[in-house]
Parts: sequence; C-alpha cells; structure tokens
Amino acid sequence: MQNFAKGSFYVNCNFYQGPGRPKSTNEAYSDYPELTAPNVWPPDHLLPGFRQCFEELCSLVIDTAVLVARQCDRYALAQIEGYEPCYLERVVRTSTTTKARLLHYFPPTGSPPVDQSSTNGSLGRGEQDVDTWCTTHIDHGCLTGLTSAVYIDESSHAPTLAPCKDSSSPPAPLPFLPGAPDPDSGLYIRSRSGAITKVKIPSDCLAFQTGETLQLITGGKFQAVPHFVRAAGRSVDGGQVARNTLAVFTQPGLEEIVDRETGKTYAQFCREVAERFR
Repeated sequence: MQNFAKGSFYVNCNFYQGPGRPKSTNEAYSDYPELTAPNVWPPDHLLPGFRQCFEELCSLVIDTAVLVARQCDRYALAQIEGYEPCYLERVVRTSTTTKARLLHYFPPTGSPPVDQSSTNGSLGRGEQDVDTWCTTHIDHGCLTGLTSAVYIDESSHAPTLAPCKDSSSPPAPLPFLPGAPDPDSGLYIRSRSGAITKVKIPSDCLAFQTGETLQLITGGKFQAVPHFVRAAGRSVDGGQVARNTLAVFTQPGLEEIVDRETGKTYAQFCREVAERFR
C-alpha cells in the first residue's frame, strides 16, 4: 500500500536489551516478519552516525517510557483486581518487539483544507476531523513515545542527499522553522467525551499516549487515544513545509498474554489488527 502523505523508516528496538540480550522468542514467530525482521540501516557513507544517534534517541524514549509505565502500573494495581504488579514496566523494559517509526510528512499539495479550528487550536465536538496528513486512528501497542515535531521549508532547503566527503561526519543539518507556519496544523487527539484538542509538545519534551494493547490489558481502565495529524492549511511566502517526528511504540513480546479472560497473546492480537486492514 502506497502512502503519498508521508514517508516512514521503521526500526526494531531490540537493541535496547544490549549486546548480551537473551535469545529472543521472536524466532518462533517467523510468520510475523513485520515484527521480527532485522533492521536495515542506511550505509555510513550516506548517513554517518545515523544508526548511533537513532539508537541513542530511541533508548532515551524507552527509558522514559519505563518511568511512565511504572506510574500506570500503580494506578492499574489500585483499580484492577488481580493485576500483575509491575506488569507494564516489565513489558516496556524487556520487550524485543518495540518499534520506532521515523516520520517525514511531505509538504501538502492541492487546495488547503477548510479551516474548522477555533482560535485556541481545538476543534469542537462533532466537527469534522481534518486529518489531511494522517487519518484518525489508534496505536495498537501499549505506550507510544513522541518527540516534538520539526518543520522544514523544503522550497528553501531541499532534502537532497549526497555521499559525505568525510565518512566520520554527518551531513549538515537542514535549518528548522521555529514552528509550523500554520498554527492549526499538527497532532490532534480525541478525548473520551469526543472533544478534539491539539497537542503541543515542547521541543525539549517527550509526550506519551496510550494504545489498544494497554486498553485490552487493563480492561478499559486505560483507553487507546484516537489521534490524527492535520497538514498545513496555508504556507508562508509559497513555502513547502514538511513535518518530521519520531514515534516509539512500546509493545509486549509476542508470547505475552494480553487478555487474561481469553488467554490471547500479543501475537494473536497483532494478527487480528492486521486482518482489519485486509
């Protein structure tokens, strides 16, 4: 399936377990290549240092997710009879199936979307989702860690790539915009009451949202967050603005039980999710 709104680079974060990590049970799930395949990294002569930087950033996100998971466990233990102490923290800390997705949202083409936002960056209940960069959906993992978005005007700084003269030095970074030129573009979430609110992540912060597996594990005490990304409705001086961000999806091992009533494993749940899109 082609996606003309964004490009993605996926990485399996099993490196988080370190070079001496125990043998993964993923080998028993060879029919799940989207979850168990080894990573393919860009060659160093094109992007020197990329792999190291990527792994360091993902590890930082997972380290922080462990702390968030610890607090989720405290709530779940108090609210859910029979909840396994430290379950989510253990899953986040030890999983070999956590995935990272580096996202590049292409500059929008065609007519800009109708402006339905209020002046405070929220959409009223019952109004149409303007999901022009990414349609409304929920993540199917446990916790999703998100970095602040970086906006680049590609009309002034085209993302060309040439072999580096010095294999030890990365390419010069592209200049960032101070923010989206359209204040209504960006990430939006829908609350349980149906209200739609724009999420603003400061540049020195991470954000976390809950996914469908955590909803299943906790019997709905935690709810998966519907969200979408709205493209820029207008540009400045004819610019072509692209949005860039990183999402890290923490998720259980494929053998983990995620539904205590039925004994369903995460592998079985992933297969169910895949069938929804067939």
